[in-house]
Amino acid sequence: MDFRPTEVQELLRNNAEEFLEREAPLDRVRVMEAEGAPDAALWSHMAELGWLGLPLEERFGGQGGSLLDTAMLLNEICRAALPAPFQQTVLGGVVLQRYGDDALKEAVLPRVARGASLAIAFLEASDDLFAPFTVRYEGGSVSGEKRFVEYGAWADLHLVAAQQDGAPGIAVVRRDASGVQLTPVTSIGGIPVSFVTYDAAPAEGWIPGAEAVDFLRNLGAALTAFESYAYAQKSLDMTVDYVQMRVQFGQPIGAFQAVQNRVADMAIIVEASRFLTHELLWQFDNGLATPEQVSLVKAITAQMGSQVSMDCHLLHGGIGFMQEYNLQFFTRRGKEASLRWGTTREMAERVADAVLA
Repeated sequence: MDFRPTEVQELLRNNAEEFLEREAPLDRVRVMEAEGAPDAALWSHMAELGWLGLPLEERFGGQGGSLLDTAMLLNEICRAALPAPFQQTVLGGVVLQRYGDDALKEAVLPRVARGASLAIAFLEASDDLFAPFTVRYEGGSVSGEKRFVEYGAWADLHLVAAQQDGAPGIAVVRRDASGVQLTPVTSIGGIPVSFVTYDAAPAEGWIPGAEAVDFLRNLGAALTAFESYAYAQKSLDMTVDYVQMRVQFGQPIGAFQAVQNRVADMAIIVEASRFLTHELLWQFDNGLATPEQVSLVKAITAQMGSQVSMDCHLLHGGIGFMQEYNLQFFTRRGKEASLRWGTTREMAERVADAVLA
């Protein structure tokens, strides 16, 4: 593949950067974190710009863009540390478009393109990405508990991974449906997270089959791997600026060889992660992605993100650990991305199982 962005992708990235610098400065992000919810007006503006419908087909009100196109927007959202369910909405929309029946797609996808947000309810008490689901879909309703549902208390619709008669699938449930109970919990990333209990909550639709569930899990891991890259790149950019500005012993600390070596090491692994994540999303766009490739890239980027963020703090010294300083946004978001949809250890075990099978 050609790793150079197309003219359309450059336009998307530049427009997103300008929009977020103007509409979502970090002072506004701090307010959103304190309130524990995204900014509804800002989300509506993003929908008006066509961001939410970018990967959706035109017949559903979308733009017919690729995942790589969408990644240009996701990159800028990460670099702005914006707490908004963009990744979750894109993930859910792509899954619905690919595996939902015509009635479900026509009922939900135009709403997504107009601004309806989605939350993904996947993990259960076992905290095992690959364990059989205990949440049940029976008679058109959903029962059971899901944990660590990001934006679950704010999103309009939940995509709930469940089982019907022992076979997996995905139910679509309104957040405000009867029988939906939400308990907020604190997360390291500072974004709204909930435990959600579904007590015979009526579903708007059901997508049967392990194939849809596997695709949801794999694409979620791929998008989150890209997030790990984006947060690490932003942290590295801030650190490069800082070491050229901070003076010690009469010269910028970036003049010292030890600092230069550390920055060079970070730059190498961040750039390698850029190639890996872009290639993986290109493989999804072209129907070439495999579970083994997803697991490998997620394992690498999860480890890379944590390593780079800690090295950036090391070079910043004490200021990097202050809440008033902006580096902490990208450290916390990056740490959460390293855990979402599989840790380094979990993904490495999947790769090993595939190799040794």
